[in-house]
Amino acid sequence: MDVKFLDATFGPAFLLMGLSHLLQPQLWVRFFAVVRNTGLSAVIIPLLTLPFGLALIAGHNVWRWDWQVALTIAGWGMTIKSAAYLLIPGLADRALSKPMATAPRSFQVTGALMAIIGAILTWQAWMR
Repeated sequence: MDVKFLDATFGPAFLLMGLSHLLQPQLWVRFFAVVRNTGLSAVIIPLLTLPFGLALIAGHNVWRWDWQVALTIAGWGMTIKSAAYLLIPGLADRALSKPMATAPRSFQVTGALMAIIGAILTWQAWMR
């Protein structure tokens, strides 16, 4: 798969998701509270993240000291987290019960980092 295509796709996705986390942190706190309360977080979260993680591993396994490595690391992180949630009962529920998962500020910090990385990747992908 074309690395530039993945940069041009995932860069804007990271930018928009990051801005959402930054500007609407309470929405994300409520979302993950609902996911936790279903008792199915170990299935719901991997359903949302595993396909994207695997796509990045398969098509964007770039290990050079460049901004693109952020997507490679994100892909591996999503895949490993998804596998752990699917294989270790209760891990996702424990993670969603931690103060970091319930604090709007943590979503804003994460969102700011995602938005910055997403903006850089988007700029590089669309301007090269």
